[in-house]
Amino acid sequence: MRVALAGLLLCACARVPPAPAVSATHVRAATLPAVTLDAHGFVRGGKRFVPLGAHWVPAKAAMGWPLHFDPADVEADFAKMRDLGFTVTRFDLLWAWFEPRPGVYNEAAFKQLDTLVALAGKYGVYLHPSLFIGGEVGEAYWDVPWRNGRHPHKDPEMIRLEANLAAELGRRYADETAILAWDLTDEPPFWIATDVNDAEAIAWTRAIAEGIRRHDKKHPIVVGAAGQETSHGPFRADNMVKVDAVGFLSVHPFTIYDPKLFPDAMLSERSTYGAAFQIALASGAGRPAMVHEMGASTAQYAPERIANYERASLYSALAAGSIGVDLWCYTDAAPEQWSQLPYLRTPQETEWGLATWDRKDKPRGREFRKLTQVVGRMDVTGVAAADAALVVPEEWAKPHGDFSRQRLTGKEPIPYVSTEDTVGTLEKAASGNEWLMGGLLNSFVLARRAGMKADMPREYDDAWTRRPIVLLPSPLTSTSTPFLTHVHTGFYARARRYVEAGGVLYASVAADAAVPDMEPLFGARLADTNTASSVTIRIVKAFGELAPGETYSFTVPVASSRYWGSVLEAGRGEVVAVDQDGRPAIVVNKLGRGTTVLAAFPFESWLATTPSAFDAKDFRAKPQLVDRLYRAVRALGPRPRFELAPAQPEVEATPLGDRYLVLVNHGPDPRRVEVRAAAALRSVERVTTTGKEAVSLANGRFAVDLPPWDGAVFEHR
Repeated sequence: MRVALAGLLLCACARVPPAPAVSATHVRAATLPAVTLDAHGFVRGGKRFVPLGAHWVPAKAAMGWPLHFDPADVEADFAKMRDLGFTVTRFDLLWAWFEPRPGVYNEAAFKQLDTLVALAGKYGVYLHPSLFIGGEVGEAYWDVPWRNGRHPHKDPEMIRLEANLAAELGRRYADETAILAWDLTDEPPFWIATDVNDAEAIAWTRAIAEGIRRHDKKHPIVVGAAGQETSHGPFRADNMVKVDAVGFLSVHPFTIYDPKLFPDAMLSERSTYGAAFQIALASGAGRPAMVHEMGASTAQYAPERIANYERASLYSALAAGSIGVDLWCYTDAAPEQWSQLPYLRTPQETEWGLATWDRKDKPRGREFRKLTQVVGRMDVTGVAAADAALVVPEEWAKPHGDFSRQRLTGKEPIPYVSTEDTVGTLEKAASGNEWLMGGLLNSFVLARRAGMKADMPREYDDAWTRRPIVLLPSPLTSTSTPFLTHVHTGFYARARRYVEAGGVLYASVAADAAVPDMEPLFGARLADTNTASSVTIRIVKAFGELAPGETYSFTVPVASSRYWGSVLEAGRGEVVAVDQDGRPAIVVNKLGRGTTVLAAFPFESWLATTPSAFDAKDFRAKPQLVDRLYRAVRALGPRPRFELAPAQPEVEATPLGDRYLVLVNHGPDPRRVEVRAAAALRSVERVTTTGKEAVSLANGRFAVDLPPWDGAVFEHR
């Protein structure tokens, strides 16, 4: 009779003999070259290394693989992973198997890990172990039998035991070059203990990382977080970088499970930017970031559509700076697992693989192999600077309760107490975060559609002042609580200096906006709320491609101050568009050597609430105000290194490093584009699965044909 894995672990663990007083030391068997980490990603043999692979959960044994360890079947998996082009695989170290009783380690578990190390060396697939699993597959949480209700992120004794196990792994494998990096755990906070605040998440991460670093000073460390940035969770990137030992960051861009941020079909333009957006958002905290898990199940979606979605998403993510990819997951579950937990209750988990359970390619596996062949022929050097900065508010980035930037100098005779930080509700914070993420995501997509690579530096990071263009979409210009949605009051004085020195600043406002001393900066000021439910904007003065007489109509999606526009009073700024009542809708202002552009309506938030906004037939069929507005903003800055002529918003053109250009078609139609380079080019080659193909170059231009949802990489000199 088959029993649940939790029961098997309990029984098996009871039979494990105590570990010897001095436990064994792993003997290196692999011959893989060492991989290190610098500020921009992984390095192997002095060159940039981009690890590509997927999470390994065996088809037949599933999460019970430690109890049903079949070396021949495991080796067959490694052979198939190599065939798919893998150079890394992430996998779970089940806590109860490694530590069946508190402080007692199971030598059989380490011997199995040694076997995986040997296979890694044989097949050239680096290992990326994830500790303390923990939560994995559907909603399953694989517990330790001796937890006795204690909180794994808070209880001091639990943390001590976790740190000691991390130290033991570090001691045994400190010099093992087959291990790429340690993942402290998968998708924290632990699924059975989600009540963790920012300080507790940082403290737990520091304790476990320090455990590894007792003996292992070499291997990079990451926390395999999922959606912690987009949900403003405690394990978000800005908290993780408070721990020095955390060398890189993780995102799990499952757009299909985030319908509030991505109210779209899986295969859609906005969704195929999801991975790139999360990479930019996480890496803006100051560490490089990697796509750990993403994809979809063929139990839910058509195989070819998944392959198309993933292909466009991954090319875009790599262009955004992802330092590697480890998808969910390597294989489908074998049919005999379907009647077992957790698959019994989560049918979508049965068919997530790049390969079928009997190791045949699925469409996404076929496309992934092609991607690995292209990336394997690249030698990325340097980092392509962003064209624009999307500023992330300090109140969003800082740990909750951190008042270090509040100018509180000590004990005050009349204490300031923040009611927002003291009694603000989680529901209110979640609503504000959803509003902020919607504005940032849709501004990010609009920037890419306009030919701008946007990164996401934090408000007090001077990096944004070094970008030619700064984007400040609503709600960054708002004022209400929760404060995490908007910049500090003092930001605008810095923004004014930035513009006077030659910068370009774009901002959109909703009715809930407040900008001190606004007229000198924007050439207009806020006057009142505009509650119109239908808006018609008429261009009255040429601005970029916007021509006098053009009209654009909108329906305000929600009747609230977050989505209503603002009535503007123009000052010294030039009104280039008005609304149906003749009031300023777009104002352009020259200030010093720079320019500001102010929109009276929160266009980005309108898009955020609109299902399939970028895929609607009427949106795709005619020129859009938002696209032309963003392109006009882009034209105020320096000429991009590469641009498409004529503009094709669905095609992304993003430089990667010093020598590469990535093109991605985020749409359902084939596209022929002409690429124009700002600098003289001697040669251009397309990087393909089989090598490099010379591209005809004339007057700094070359033409490219892109199938739907496809990407291409070009090396230029």
